[in-house]
Amino acid sequence: MKKSHIFLALAGSLLAGGNMPVLAQEARLLERQAAVKEGKKLEIGHLMDRHLYAQSPAMLCWNSDSKKPVYYYAKGDSLLQGRPGKSESCILTLASLNQAPGMEEALPRLPFLMEARGSKLWFLDGTDIFVYNMDEKKVENILPVAGTTNWDLSVNGDLAYTKENNLYLRDGAGTETAVSNYPDTGIVVGANNVHRNEFGIYKGTFWSNQGNKLAYYRMDESMVQIYPILNYLQDPTQVENLRYPEAGHAMHEVVIGVFNPATGKNIFLEPYAEPSRTYLPSLTWSPDDKELYVVVLDRNQKDMGMVCYDAGTGKIKRTVFEEHNDIYVEPETNPVFRPGHPDQFIWLSERKGFNHIYLYNTDGECLKAVTPDNEPWMVTSFTGFSPDGKTAYYTSTQESPLQNNLYSVDLASGKITRLTKDDGMHSVRMHASGKYFIDTYSAPEMGRKTQIIDNKGKVIKVLLEDQDPMEEYVSPEFRLLSLKAADGKTDLYCRMILPPDFDSTRKYPVLVYVYGGPHAQLITDSYNYACGTFLRFMAQEGYIVWTMDSRGSANRGFAFETAIHRHVGDNESADQMQGIAYLESLPYVDADRIGVDGWSYGGFMTLTLKTRYPDVFKVATAGGPVIDWKWYEVMYGERYMGTPQDNPEGYQNASLLNRVDSIRGKVMLLQGGLDPVVVPKNSTTFVQSCIQKKIPVDFFVYPNHEHNVIGPERDHLFQKLYEYYEQNL
Repeated sequence: MKKSHIFLALAGSLLAGGNMPVLAQEARLLERQAAVKEGKKLEIGHLMDRHLYAQSPAMLCWNSDSKKPVYYYAKGDSLLQGRPGKSESCILTLASLNQAPGMEEALPRLPFLMEARGSKLWFLDGTDIFVYNMDEKKVENILPVAGTTNWDLSVNGDLAYTKENNLYLRDGAGTETAVSNYPDTGIVVGANNVHRNEFGIYKGTFWSNQGNKLAYYRMDESMVQIYPILNYLQDPTQVENLRYPEAGHAMHEVVIGVFNPATGKNIFLEPYAEPSRTYLPSLTWSPDDKELYVVVLDRNQKDMGMVCYDAGTGKIKRTVFEEHNDIYVEPETNPVFRPGHPDQFIWLSERKGFNHIYLYNTDGECLKAVTPDNEPWMVTSFTGFSPDGKTAYYTSTQESPLQNNLYSVDLASGKITRLTKDDGMHSVRMHASGKYFIDTYSAPEMGRKTQIIDNKGKVIKVLLEDQDPMEEYVSPEFRLLSLKAADGKTDLYCRMILPPDFDSTRKYPVLVYVYGGPHAQLITDSYNYACGTFLRFMAQEGYIVWTMDSRGSANRGFAFETAIHRHVGDNESADQMQGIAYLESLPYVDADRIGVDGWSYGGFMTLTLKTRYPDVFKVATAGGPVIDWKWYEVMYGERYMGTPQDNPEGYQNASLLNRVDSIRGKVMLLQGGLDPVVVPKNSTTFVQSCIQKKIPVDFFVYPNHEHNVIGPERDHLFQKLYEYYEQNL
């Protein structure tokens, strides 16, 4: 099948294909019409079918402490082992695992491979964590995990985990030790959701490098207001009392403990400031395990300090360095110590406007900018050091804001080398040797390719290539554009999807898909420009589908993201309307039939656009929308809006309750009944306001889902949306 036609144009330069010769337009139309006749169509109710999504090797991982780089992945009921440049071999099958000495009960399928270390594989089968010894071909240490979460493995094979609200350890012999014993469930120890997963936090326990001590978060939520979440599908109805810290209200208090398994004793780091006024978004052991480096951020999120603690006493030794920004400071990564230089570490910061890497010493002196911090591109991740500490590896948007590539940088000379040769979105995992990377990437016409590359960028082995998972299906036409933002100077990327049988002499309805908030980027140089199956289906069904990444979204720099600060909804809406103006200029757009859809921040933006421009958007569907930011959580809400007390005008202006009267046309809200992120109070209050003002609005709840509808039932969501637009747009 012919590939999609792709365009990139600056504002105003792509108007109905105006510069394209008429014969060329006719040829393309005939080509698309022929493709429609030849290809299969996507079907509503089957948009979550696995074969529609690009595949990658299951459970692919490196052996984390092997002297020679070894990788593993599952293929059917077999676990394969490979080395770069060598042929792969099967080291384990489901049958041989079930027959292995020490296996207590046969498994129906190959369990999930959590980690590989040396000759041991750590598996999770849903009810147990167990270890398979590859040398002795036997199962060791079957650990029941019922009621436990947040598993964290030390280099010695000891396991830390949270059970209910307390922290426990289980050693290699299977002996369990309680690290904490708090009867009050308002105190949670070792949980991975400290500060509600903001600041890049994804875990609550931190083993020392030698594995003989464990640092952890202890979160006291007892002072935080309770929000009841009702699960009506349980009999009797179950109530979960969620501690939800709303903006401007009391927030939880977090301290850091250190447990010594040898003595059974805990110590706690002395607070840098009053715990109720600070966040602790980063915790890192020094290479010799004698010190802990903790990032402390004030509640206003304008002042950050890195503090060095004595890991033995918990006392503050010194403040290493500080950062201040009048808007906000957002630390999202940990310092990484440089091999061979235990007094040096790297730190990522947007202090100059774009995220770059800096090299510090432990006295707080910034030795250099490792990546050129005067360059307008973003380091998206620090991947690691070479073992000698002379080379650092990172991913960034250096080629384009739409791409993510792997680079190396020589710390002495500053020379940067691009390692991933193919344009697109790359996700990489480095082996501890620094010699090889697992590279999984996608491009507009490449579903997914997973390969092993070396530290020079040479492709050593392609593990799996899923070129185009929808090759047999009718393909719409994807166009990539760039328009000016409402400020008249900032370029914004846009994606237009045209129906497969597009005819420029016809008029088409438009579905606008929107997000617009921080930490999200809807348009990238990935497969179909990051368009999901539902949007592709809607184009197939005769809709023009439009998306713009407005100011406020990710990977464009600090000024771009902070354009929304203290007045969310304003600049994003103004930018989105630039896109609407462009659409209305096209002769094949039916300006009377424009709909808008989004979820979460996108749900907020959907209703913002609908209530501010009620005559522009005929239909709106908003999932999990923030209705009033004073009901959103402290960390995210106060970063972007301040508090309701110090920014009352901003909160009033952003509140959708203040614009209910402007609703005309069709509006549907969708809500996860168990949503702990944007709690149901938002949607239900909006609906109640509509009822009181006699404004018709549709409301649909997914009782068994949290912040989004995931899994097979997402097909029901797609069908609900499709039917709503078919009936009303």
